[in-house]
Amino acid sequence: MFSELSNNIKKQLKNLSKACVLVGLTMQSPLANAQQAEVLDTQAIDFAWSGHRIKPYLLTRGEHQFVAYFDANRQMTVAYRELKGKWRYYKVDSWLGWDSHNYVTMELDSVGNLHVMGNMHADPLEYFRTSEPYNIRSLKRVNTMVNANVEQRVTYPIFMLNKAGELLVKYRSGSSGNGDEIYNIYDTKTETWKKLHSNQFLDGQGLMSGYFEGPTLGPDGYFHLIWVWRNSPNAATNHSLSYAKSADLVNWQDSNGKSISLPVTLNKAEVVDPVEPFGGMINGNVKLGFDSQKRPVISYHKYDAKGNTQMFVARKLGKKWQHVQISNWTDFRWDFGGHGSLGRFPIRPQAPVALNDNELGVTVRKNEQILQFVLAQDTLKTKQVVPSNLYPPIIKKASEHANQSLLTDPRFNFELQVFEGKGDLSPAGGQYYLSWYNQPGNRDNAHSVISPASVLLLHEIKD
Repeated sequence: MFSELSNNIKKQLKNLSKACVLVGLTMQSPLANAQQAEVLDTQAIDFAWSGHRIKPYLLTRGEHQFVAYFDANRQMTVAYRELKGKWRYYKVDSWLGWDSHNYVTMELDSVGNLHVMGNMHADPLEYFRTSEPYNIRSLKRVNTMVNANVEQRVTYPIFMLNKAGELLVKYRSGSSGNGDEIYNIYDTKTETWKKLHSNQFLDGQGLMSGYFEGPTLGPDGYFHLIWVWRNSPNAATNHSLSYAKSADLVNWQDSNGKSISLPVTLNKAEVVDPVEPFGGMINGNVKLGFDSQKRPVISYHKYDAKGNTQMFVARKLGKKWQHVQISNWTDFRWDFGGHGSLGRFPIRPQAPVALNDNELGVTVRKNEQILQFVLAQDTLKTKQVVPSNLYPPIIKKASEHANQSLLTDPRFNFELQVFEGKGDLSPAGGQYYLSWYNQPGNRDNAHSVISPASVLLLHEIKD
């Protein structure tokens, strides 16, 4: 019976993949920059959990492609293929609850073994590693990375590669308002992890913790890191947008090149904008990009003098940070707060990007509008605001087609989610994306009704 069911599911997914490719190839849509999105491939991966907002992961390294997600039964699953080959699937012994913090992430080490972490919000370590390169069926649980005592309350794992291609992981140990940032580095010869820093990276001194964006390897050869400090589990207590950079992820300095000794504390950190608690800034909505001269530029929001939520950008000017308000909204205030994962954010900024040598673009979702602020690069002042897209619109068309029966159920208010793949582009120069539907977040509490599974789609699109 299981084999019969499995074959039926495979047949459904195969038919959906064919249908989505047909839809994608006949419904190309223009992007904000007037270029056309060419759909190279769209295919169904699996039926995925849709009960609440939770993020999967898509990684492409050369000919190897991996998708990590929670299946329809909430079980952590990894799918793998060689590009254009058939998918293989493997499930590990980790099941999702209702917490939207519990995403899954992964990376390859230099010899081809896959490392997977996830399903943790101040929980004991959930970590899996292959023993055979590229063979997901050799994934096994690893109970301890470095120190079991430190790995009992893990949140926000992120894998990264240093300039030498060595694998690192960072995560928060502790809780919101009282957590430490831990960096570990992996030795492929001994197959062991060790701490990257002799001291912990950040110390909130029992008063606060840091919420980070990055480190991001910039065009100038430095890793750039931005973060906000948060005093408690209440999301409204974010404050003090901060910055540091490093050439090797070991030794850190401020934007003037002055060394910062570890652990970083608030009084040692370089504060970009001293936004006060309850000042309208929130973790997850501070984004780092670069202008055409390779200078870091930060986008974020806070309250203006009238109490409205406004978009700002910051960039170093001489010895100080320049802050420029780029929006001029009236009667718009996001008065957020409380514990747990918030619902749909009414505002979501993206990282600043260089549009050309003279202009920057900052794309922002404000409620249902997608706007791009076009800024003069020299002054950071807004030149114009134009309609834009967060992702190629054809993704929505294919996702709606694959999930027709799901979206007609009147009991649910589904959100379309899109994840831009990490790693390499396709051989044809296409960007990979995942798309799926889920119910909105519910402060990490159960919904009254469990929704049917969503079709998780993989898209290869060339802009």
